[in-house]
Amino acid sequence: MNVMANLALLVAALLDMVVLLGADITDHRNNGHSNSKYYNWLNKNSELMSAKRLLPLAVFLGTFTTMAQESWMVVMILAAVLLAQSIYLLWQRQWKLLDNGKNAGRMLFTATFIVLSAIFGIGLSALRSSVGTTLFASRVTSMAAVMIPPITWLLTMLTAWVLRIRSDVNDSADPNP
Repeated sequence: MNVMANLALLVAALLDMVVLLGADITDHRNNGHSNSKYYNWLNKNSELMSAKRLLPLAVFLGTFTTMAQESWMVVMILAAVLLAQSIYLLWQRQWKLLDNGKNAGRMLFTATFIVLSAIFGIGLSALRSSVGTTLFASRVTSMAAVMIPPITWLLTMLTAWVLRIRSDVNDSADPNP
């Protein structure tokens, strides 16, 4: 049952990550696809320390408690908290993950691929470790996934850099002068 609870936490964390990432990509686009403008906007609007980012961080810290390590019910409650936040944020944005931006889909796919690759690598490494049980690997994997939602803003800027997405000013320039 503990493995199932950890998988529920993993799915809830990934859903929360996708919802927050969709909002961050939209905000990045609204700031002209400029990492510096986007970071300044985040600081100006206190988005780095907003409740939607602190809640997954609190859930992450909650996974370290003795109760969460011994009781699958506590892990399920933590997963329900993340799921409730995801549903609330989707409802708040009228169920739109992304506005129709030119680079939004590529950014979401690339960021999700980076995260899933890292989480798969962490889980595989945990499975091959000396402890090496399925329960341990599922716990480590779900904890790694819960750590991503608070830093989706950083993942958004990294993805824009990896894809070499430039500001809208450069995109709208005529390639044939």
